[in-house]
Amino acid sequence: MILTLRTRMAVISILVFGLLLGGMSVVSYRVLASRVDADVTARLNHLTDGLHGYLQVDGDVPSLDFDPNDGEQAAFIHEATRYYQLYDTATGRLLVQSDGFAPLSFLLTPAEVQAFGDDPKLLDLETDYGRIRISNTVIPGSGGRKFLLQVGVSLAPTDTVMRRYRDLLLWRVPAAFLIAALAVWWFSGIALAPLGHMAEAARALDVRALQDRLPTRGVHDELDVLAQAFNDTLQRLEQAVGEMRQFSAALAHELRTPLTALRGEIELALRTSGIDEVQKTAFVSQIEEIDRLKRLIDQILTLARAESGQIPLTFSAVDLGGLAASLVDQLEPVAQARSIELRYEGSDTTVVNGDEGWLRRLLLNLIDNALKFTSPGGHVIVRVGHEAAQARIEVADTGIGMSPGVTQQAFERFFRADPARSPATEGAGLGLSLVKWIVDRHHGTIAVASQPDEGSTFSVTFPAGSV
Repeated sequence: MILTLRTRMAVISILVFGLLLGGMSVVSYRVLASRVDADVTARLNHLTDGLHGYLQVDGDVPSLDFDPNDGEQAAFIHEATRYYQLYDTATGRLLVQSDGFAPLSFLLTPAEVQAFGDDPKLLDLETDYGRIRISNTVIPGSGGRKFLLQVGVSLAPTDTVMRRYRDLLLWRVPAAFLIAALAVWWFSGIALAPLGHMAEAARALDVRALQDRLPTRGVHDELDVLAQAFNDTLQRLEQAVGEMRQFSAALAHELRTPLTALRGEIELALRTSGIDEVQKTAFVSQIEEIDRLKRLIDQILTLARAESGQIPLTFSAVDLGGLAASLVDQLEPVAQARSIELRYEGSDTTVVNGDEGWLRRLLLNLIDNALKFTSPGGHVIVRVGHEAAQARIEVADTGIGMSPGVTQQAFERFFRADPARSPATEGAGLGLSLVKWIVDRHHGTIAVASQPDEGSTFSVTFPAGSV
């Protein structure tokens, strides 16, 4: 599955943010744990060193020499002696044990006393009351005697703090991840909004309006560079298409003179006496083909001039209903000759501001196209009306119809449906292209609804106030 650019940006940003957040959470936890552990150790060393100054050993009887009336000294002694005990390193005998140590059942053997006396070090003890960190230091006594002093502090408060901080991280990371996902999705939409606007502007471009360009924001960022590159391509394309239009117009113009001369020579040959019927038939056929080529050339010239902006339009009030009714009256004999019913449906006057000559040509092309593709016995209906402040023209027929793929290309230049389905029709596929140009110049819209063997309906609308 191919993800959209916005989704890819969001996924990558969220993954990077998740890795950074997770990594920073682990690092912050470890740093905090290290700092807290160092603070506990420093506090324990402070208690141990201070207790050395107050502890006196007279024979086998230790005592604490401090002023009980001094609140600061009393508080220090109370904290330092909460967990403490004293051993004679020579015999391994326990001389004194605090009430805090007694429930822990932590007693050293003579060998352990000797070992800690030779190598004093910190000891973390797991108990039913939580962890306790114990310091081991040696106090010299009289007569060369040595005593092992053990002072402890509880690690339960720091363990509780670290556990709560860890739980907070475990809850914070998913919540932050979710918030970040929503924020990244929103910000990526804002960041890509100019690209969406550029895509909309690009979709609005048309080969008939290559002078249009994509808008730039003037901030000279990557999107402006992309828009400018696209505009440069449009400029080259406009130049190439313009040259092609000039070539087709020039070619069509140059072909008109020799075709006219050729038609005149054939007409003269046709009037010559002594030709048989076979030759006459051939000459008549040649004249018809020349006339067809001339009509094609005229259509090419008209379309080339129209698309190059050489044909000015004169706008005035035009009654579409009256225009359509008169065209139907004019073309009714043609429809009757083909056994096709042609009728007009419309009641109210529908007036628009447009070029009457080109609107007449629009209607004529649509009706002529409907008659071409409608079999004898069918009917063509021309409807004119207005709804929601819009003028609307519909030309519906019961002809051969078009498939959905064909309707999307119906207004392209030189496009024709499958000739096998309409072998008797003439034309080069330029009529509907010209119709589309007329509609665009009148700021209208045109659409076609069609089904094979069920007919087609061409609908043209002109917005009020813009036609």
